[in-house]
Amino acid sequence: MNKSHYLLTFILIAFVCACNQPHGNNRQETAISSQKKDINWSDSARKRYAKVAYYYNNNIHDSLVMAVPGELEFCKEHELWTDYYDAWMLLGEEYNFSGEHRKAIAVAQDIHNDAAKRGNNYGLTAAEFIKALVYNSQLNHEESARSFERALSSFPDDADPFLKNTIYVYYSNELKDINNPEKMHQMLDEWKNYIDKCQRDSTIPSRQFDNWLYYYHHSCYYYYLKQKDLDKAEQHVDSVVKYLDKTGWSQITRNEILSYRVQLAIERKKFTDALAFSNQQLPGAKELDINAYSEILKQRSEIMSNLGQWKEAYGYLDQHYEIVDSLTQAETRQQLNELNKRFEIDELKMQAERERIQNERQRMYLLAIIGIIVMIAVVTFIFVRQRTARRLATLKAEQDRIESELSIARDIQMSMVPSTFPQRDGLDMYASMTPAREVGGDLYSYVMHDDLLYFCLGDVSGKGVPSSLFMAQAIRLFQTMANQNLQPADICTEMNEALSGKDNQSGMFITMFVGLLNLRDGHLAFCNAGHNPPVIGGTPSHGDFLEMESNAPLGLWTDLQYIGEEVDTIKGRPLFIYTDGLTEAEDFEQHQFGEERLLRILRNTHFESSQQVIEILAAEVENHRYGAEPNDDLTMMCIRVSSV
Repeated sequence: MNKSHYLLTFILIAFVCACNQPHGNNRQETAISSQKKDINWSDSARKRYAKVAYYYNNNIHDSLVMAVPGELEFCKEHELWTDYYDAWMLLGEEYNFSGEHRKAIAVAQDIHNDAAKRGNNYGLTAAEFIKALVYNSQLNHEESARSFERALSSFPDDADPFLKNTIYVYYSNELKDINNPEKMHQMLDEWKNYIDKCQRDSTIPSRQFDNWLYYYHHSCYYYYLKQKDLDKAEQHVDSVVKYLDKTGWSQITRNEILSYRVQLAIERKKFTDALAFSNQQLPGAKELDINAYSEILKQRSEIMSNLGQWKEAYGYLDQHYEIVDSLTQAETRQQLNELNKRFEIDELKMQAERERIQNERQRMYLLAIIGIIVMIAVVTFIFVRQRTARRLATLKAEQDRIESELSIARDIQMSMVPSTFPQRDGLDMYASMTPAREVGGDLYSYVMHDDLLYFCLGDVSGKGVPSSLFMAQAIRLFQTMANQNLQPADICTEMNEALSGKDNQSGMFITMFVGLLNLRDGHLAFCNAGHNPPVIGGTPSHGDFLEMESNAPLGLWTDLQYIGEEVDTIKGRPLFIYTDGLTEAEDFEQHQFGEERLLRILRNTHFESSQQVIEILAAEVENHRYGAEPNDDLTMMCIRVSSV
C-alpha cells in the first residue's frame, strides 16, 4: 500500500485546509470521504500541527520526527486525547513508510501502554492500526488481518466514524489476500450495519456515505466473485458505478470497472464479450500503474487462449511475466538500497558519538584515552581480521561446493542429449547445445526405428536449475511417445497433457519442434508447438523459413489438440532447427543477431556437412557477441537426407 492511501494522510490534508478557514467551518473531505469536526485549538497549536502535516505530506522525515513530540506535549497539556493519539499514530506510520519497522512497532507498543493506562479505547485502536500497517508492509497478511480485527473491536462507539470505516477498507483487503470467505462475509455484514447506523447521523454529509459505500460494494464484488455468485458480483459492480457517478471518475476507476466486467465475462465463459471490454482498456493501459497493466495482459492471455488465438495468448502471457520479473528485480534493488542507506546513516551516527566522547574526556585523560584507543583498535583489528578470514573461508568453501554441484548437474544434463548421431548412408545429422548458465532449459533428442527418424528440439521458459528439471521431463516424455510410433502432432498433444494442469504450479512451458523423417523417400511429418520456424534449403532463394501452422507452447493449457503438417520430401534439402538463443543473441549494445542475418549466412554457405553448418553459425554468434555474456541458451540441429 502506498503512503498516500493511508488514514492519517487524509486527516492531515483535512486539517491543513481547516487551518486556512475561519473557526466553525468543516474540514476538507478526504479520499475515503471523511469530515473531522473542528477542534478549538489556539493559533499556535494550529500552526504547529499544520507544520507536522507539511513534513508528512512532503516526506521530510527528520523534521517530522522532531516535531511530533512537541505536538504530543501540547495535546497532553490540553487533554486533547483524540488529536494526541492521531499525532502519535502519524509518527508510527512515518516510521513504517521509511522502512524502520522496529521503530514503528515500538511506537505502537508505547501508544498501547499509554492508552491502557488512561483507559482510552481510541488509543488502543491506533496502536493496533499501526501494527496492522507494519505487518502488511512485511507481507504478513494473517497478522495484519488480526490486528485490524482487534482495532475494530476496541473502537469506541462515540468516536468519529472515519477511522473505523477506513479500517474496514483495509481489513477487507487483508481478508481477500488470505482467502478467508467466512470472516469476509461476517465483516461485510458488520460494515454495512455500521454504515446504516452512521446514516442516521444527520451531521455527516451524504458525499461521505457515497465514498464509504463505494468501497463497501468494491469489497462485496471480490467476495461474491470468489464464491462464484456472478449475478450478485455484477450487482455490486453496478453499485460501484452508481457511487462513482456521484463521487467522480478517473482513468484508474474506469480501468477498474472494465477489469471487473472482463473477469465476470471470463467466469461466464463469454470470451467475446470479455475481449470487447478488454479492448476498451487498451488505449490508456500503458499509462496505468504497472501492476494494473500486467493484470490486463494476464486477462487478455486467458481470453485469447479460450478463443483459440494461441500466438496472441502466448505473446500477452510473455509480456505479463516480463513485467512480473522486472517488478521482482526492482523490489530487490530497492530493499538493498534501503539497507545500504540505513547502514551508512548508522555508521555516521556511531562515528559522531565516538568523537563526542573522545573530546569530552580528552582534557583530563588524554594519555590514558590514547592508550586505550590504540589497544582497542589493535584488538578490534585482529578480531575483525580473524573473523573476516573465517567468514571468507566459509564462503569460499560454500562457493566451491555449489560450483562442484552445478558442474555435476551440467554433466548430467549434457548426458541427457545425444553426443553421437546415426551413422547411416544418405543421412547427415548433427546437433549442439550450449547453456547460458551452468545448466539450462534447451533440449534436443532423437529416436531411430528402422527407416524412421524421430527428432525434436525445444526451449523451456526461463533459465537455470528449474528449467533444466523441466527439460529432463520433456526429453523423457518425447522418447516415450516416439517409442510408441505416434505421429508428431499426437506426441505434442500427449506431452502437453502431461506437462500442464495442476502439477505445473510454477507455470513453466516449452516451445518445441517435433519431426518424423522417412529416410527412404524423404517424407517429413512435423508439429510446431510455438517454436521458431526452421530454415529449409532447396528453395529458389537457397533457404527460407518453413511455413507452418501456429500451435500453443507445451505446458500452458490443458485439453489442446495439436495440428500436424508434412512435406512430401526434403531429400537434398538441408533442414536447420534452432532456439531463439541464436536469433536473439546480443552484443554489448543489446543488438540482436536477427533472422535476416541467419538467412543470409545460410544462403551464402556451401553445404559440406551438418556439423560444418552448425560450427559456422556458432562462430558467427561469438563474433556478434564480441565478448558479451550469453543472454540465453543456444541449441542448433541440422539434418540432410540425400539417398538411402
